[in-house]
Amino acid sequence: MRSILVAFAAGLAAAALTACGGSSGRTIAVRAGEVDAQHMYFEPKEVHVQAGEKVTFVIENEGTSDHEFESDEAGIEEVLIPEGRTRRTTWTAPKQPGRYPVYCDIAGHREAGMELTLVVDPAP
Repeated sequence: MRSILVAFAAGLAAAALTACGGSSGRTIAVRAGEVDAQHMYFEPKEVHVQAGEKVTFVIENEGTSDHEFESDEAGIEEVLIPEGRTRRTTWTAPKQPGRYPVYCDIAGHREAGMELTLVVDPAP
């Protein structure tokens, strides 16, 4: 019974966060995980945002090891996502259009494929 109440409360919290989404900008879902030690991923591989746009990334770690989500180039501070967990981070895109890498900085993960490209398009 307790697990049903916890799941129900979590669902209500998620709905409340979604309903308040207008103040925090757009939400983008990102999946992180690994096929094996040599093949890791972020999905999608490319994300488009507008210059100056406020975005909340919801990063779900589907894997069996911890991962990070960060970009020194785009100004996204490191977010640690433990295995099987989900984390959120809100960020404002640079005013300078361009292509910025977002990656997992844990040793060997970026080299194994844990990188996506953040494309900042000019504001309309």
